[in-house]
Amino acid sequence: MGQGRSLNLLTLIHSLATLFFRDIIRVTEVNPKFIRYAEWIVAVLISALVLFLLFVRVTHAGALWRDECDSLELARMPTFADIAHNLKFTSFPILFPTVVRVFTSVFGTSDGSLRCFGFAVGASLLAVTWFNARFRGDVPLILPALVGLNVTFLTVGTWVRGYGLGSVLVTLSFGLTLLFVAHPTMFRLIWMFVCCIASMQSLYFPAAVIPAFLLAAFAVCLFRRQFKWSLALCAVAAICALSYVPKFLTYFEIRDWVVALQRKTTATELWREFMLACGGPPGAAPWIWLGILTVSMVAAVWIIADRSRREAGVGDLLAFTVIAIGLALPMYFVFLWRLHNIPETRYYLTLLCVLAAGAELIIGLLSHFAWVRMARLILVIVLAAVLPVFSWPKIIERETNLDLLARNLQAYARDGDLIIVNRWFLAPGFSWYYHGQARWMTLPELSEKRIHRYDLLIAKMQTPDALGDIRSAISETLQSGNRVWLVGGAQVSQEGQPFILGPAPDPQFGWDSGMYDYSWATQLGAFLKQHVIDGEVVLSPMSGINQNENVPLLIGRGWRD
Repeated sequence: MGQGRSLNLLTLIHSLATLFFRDIIRVTEVNPKFIRYAEWIVAVLISALVLFLLFVRVTHAGALWRDECDSLELARMPTFADIAHNLKFTSFPILFPTVVRVFTSVFGTSDGSLRCFGFAVGASLLAVTWFNARFRGDVPLILPALVGLNVTFLTVGTWVRGYGLGSVLVTLSFGLTLLFVAHPTMFRLIWMFVCCIASMQSLYFPAAVIPAFLLAAFAVCLFRRQFKWSLALCAVAAICALSYVPKFLTYFEIRDWVVALQRKTTATELWREFMLACGGPPGAAPWIWLGILTVSMVAAVWIIADRSRREAGVGDLLAFTVIAIGLALPMYFVFLWRLHNIPETRYYLTLLCVLAAGAELIIGLLSHFAWVRMARLILVIVLAAVLPVFSWPKIIERETNLDLLARNLQAYARDGDLIIVNRWFLAPGFSWYYHGQARWMTLPELSEKRIHRYDLLIAKMQTPDALGDIRSAISETLQSGNRVWLVGGAQVSQEGQPFILGPAPDPQFGWDSGMYDYSWATQLGAFLKQHVIDGEVVLSPMSGINQNENVPLLIGRGWRD
């Protein structure tokens, strides 16, 4: 009986849905302006929603976290020669620190100004999506919904790091390459070339997708027997490759210490981080992405094969997109696998932009089918209603509390006190925000604190007693009646004894810098437990702050032998 009622209910819902969509499609067939107006209204509203979420993000992000401070400290070095000399220690090519240097020279280095930089980068992606859509007479819907409402873009894309700027330039490179494929001219070739170079000099991940764009354009030109333009694309590809020669030469300088950053990467880890990068809903988001991409690619191949259903000039653009995405997707994952870095969610922002741009183009080119236009519109409306719900908790988080700790230490730490920043990689953030009179050291103590210097870290990892200077400084400070402040607290191993590793490479853990960080932290904790008379927590980790950099502050007083 209950089963019969369920079947009747499902039949009723199906009938109502069929009538609803049939009526909508009939309206669009009788009056095509109806759906055109609807597309414009939805596109404008989604763009406005993205801008609103970007505004919420930059007004809640607060101070810069350590990696952002690393980029800022590099860009603000005294001379451009200093930037070029230290470029090997950063994750971005020369254009990004140059852009940050110019921006901060004009607008200043306050947190508010730099958060506006992030907003400008995010808004630039919207401008690029409108540019890419308008050249073919369409409006942007898929890319603003999939990327603009995605938590990865709203956070990572607005950092003072090269991920956002590089991804914007890659998306623009995709659009400019499409323009060239649609109608090759020297003017369009030059602009495409400039944008490709700019993207590759802002971020290294475009090295995995720009070749895919150029190869796809080359294949289309070769098929059309446009040999002159095929050769021109080869020249563009060669110059883009040559632009990375300095980076390859630098590798021979850094190969002795880059081992601290590298380890074997598994396909499972790469897939896990890609799933996280797709945003919410958790677990379903990557399948939404892959579903949209798969349907788009299959539809594009179908239209390419069936000329009777294809409008003039559409085939070449579809072929370019299918080839570009088909090459870019595996090349990107191979690039990350060969990088041998611990995979991070932020590494996928560029790939997400490329996939969304490809899906945007294919679905837009197929929109002469009324049902495709309706399906796109309904999908985008659903995404606009759902995705912000899952993005909201993250976009209202503060990036760090390190600036709050630095402010408290400026007020309460006196001359003669000692501040220990545990762990060493927090140093760029603390260096940027702390301007007090007390001496401060990193764990272990590194001579350069403004940027992340893995060469200095490797030297400490190879030192038999890396914390000898730290222990001496703590004992002198406490025996003189002054205090020791611990940014990041202290750690005691589960066994109660310090976890001690020998000079790198350790027989078990090799060059794993994370294990050495843990070893040093437990050694510090054991030393303080043995010798400090009075210790207390001044500030505990706070709510509403990203757990990536939500550190406590402890104080130690008194010395005992």
